Amino acid sequence: MENQIQQCQNCKNDFMIESEDFSFYKKIKVPPPTWCPECRLIRRLAFRESRPLYKDICDKCNKDIISIFNENYNVKAYCSPCFWGNEWDAIEYERDYDFKKSFFEQYFQLQKIVPREALGQKNNENCEYSNGDVRCKNCTLTFDCVESINCYNSQVAVYSKDLIDSDSVMNADHTYESFASNNIYNTKFVYFSDDCLDCSFLFNCIGCSNCFGCVNLRNQKYRIWNIQYTKEEYIKEITKWDLSSYTIIKKAKEKFMEIYHKTPRRFALIKNSVDVTGDDILGSKNCKYCFFTRLGVENCKYIFACGLLLKDSYDATFGGEKSEIFYETSGGMGSSRSFFSRASNSSHNIEYSDRVTNCSNLFGCINLRNKQYCILNKQYTKEEYEKLTIKIRQQMMDVPYIDRMNRIYKYGEFFPSELSIWSYNESWGHKYFPLTKEEALNKGFNWQENQTRDHQNVIISGELADNIRDISDKIIEEVIECAHYKTNCNQQCTEVFKILPNELQFYRQMNLSLPRICPNCRHCERLKFINPMKLWHRKCMKEDCHNEFETAISPERKEIVYCEKCYQAEFI
Repeated sequence: MENQIQQCQNCKNDFMIESEDFSFYKKIKVPPPTWCPECRLIRRLAFRESRPLYKDICDKCNKDIISIFNENYNVKAYCSPCFWGNEWDAIEYERDYDFKKSFFEQYFQLQKIVPREALGQKNNENCEYSNGDVRCKNCTLTFDCVESINCYNSQVAVYSKDLIDSDSVMNADHTYESFASNNIYNTKFVYFSDDCLDCSFLFNCIGCSNCFGCVNLRNQKYRIWNIQYTKEEYIKEITKWDLSSYTIIKKAKEKFMEIYHKTPRRFALIKNSVDVTGDDILGSKNCKYCFFTRLGVENCKYIFACGLLLKDSYDATFGGEKSEIFYETSGGMGSSRSFFSRASNSSHNIEYSDRVTNCSNLFGCINLRNKQYCILNKQYTKEEYEKLTIKIRQQMMDVPYIDRMNRIYKYGEFFPSELSIWSYNESWGHKYFPLTKEEALNKGFNWQENQTRDHQNVIISGELADNIRDISDKIIEEVIECAHYKTNCNQQCTEVFKILPNELQFYRQMNLSLPRICPNCRHCERLKFINPMKLWHRKCMKEDCHNEFETAISPERKEIVYCEKCYQAEFI
């Protein structure tokens, strides 16, 4: 079939369905999408919880717990020991399929009653206020971290220790405010840089030490603002940039951003990859419109945050680890043929299901383990399952779900956004595609109002001592007002925050002034270094070069963008 232009059912913009796309849809026996790639991505991200944590009570053992579910959604939440215990089975919540009702309506009713795990915790120690961590110790406000120790307010920190305010890092040690960087030690404000130590304010640097305020360096020492110094000159000059002072940090940030915008950058961050388009891609092959893919992603399209051997898939987010043939999925490891589902792990032939483990042949199921041939959590024989799923797919075409925005959901669409158990501003959708409350509601998303707080004796962040050396131990008893408070920053601002004892110790050890904004706002500020998940066709900005490329850097931005050839010639 030839390429076709389709109007997105959601945003009403035109998008292209290419001939290769039709071949994929035909292979997995699903109809082509009616939403454009960006709207499909946002819809999936709206079903992934972000950072908000709430106080709750385990609905099984009645213990006080921390949960990712707001009480307004009436989710039945279990603590991890109860959730993974043997005293209950999700199949107990089975439902017969009613052909008089739409599938999504019935799935939504099942979603209301099946217990959920309050926090994703696996073999952690002293990580009470964390979600999605695996084998971590002494971590607070960490999310999706693996085998990390003594971390605070960080996301996707892997094999790391003693770090604060750092995301998407691996093998990081004594690190503050870093993003998408690996094998770094004693670093501060380091972005998209690897194998660096004793450095601050870096972007896209590799193998550097004792560098400050630099962009695009390779294997350099004793540089400040990209200017070379001798060791003796560096030691003398660096004293002018004492980050124990908040005033100096602000001044350094401003100068760093000036150099960042003046220094040409590669059109895309792509490493060790062949035949790919997108951004922030490592070790991938034959992938189009892919973003933040890692190691062994092959023959894929419209992928975000996937890695570790994901193959032959479309429209997947947060998946991989030896998986194949995913379509419209959010999460999933070690699985195959997972369609329109969330978190199918070690499973096969899964459709419209959520967080199933070691299962096969499921349709519309939630939290099942070690099951096969189930529909709405009800057990069937193989023959019954195959006959009934054929009828259900057809019924989904004949009796579609229509949401409050009059969008039609037939077989082949991901879950309707209004059925998410997280409001938009509690989800990853809001992190990468932020909306105001009015915009979110107008697009059919739900919205969670900020909790009313009555804080007493709050310190205004602007009144904090400028230098960490002038901060007393009493600061851990104080409540600090976020500098973004009352500014409508739209970053899930918590309005106030506290400094923890181990956090204060870290700032003193690293000679860093205290932050002035809350952890959520600091996280969102780091995300501004990420390019959007869309591509523009542009030309190289190097004089006399006529190369063209697809880049995630829009023409309206300040950056000077080079093609690969010109970038390599000037910086590598």
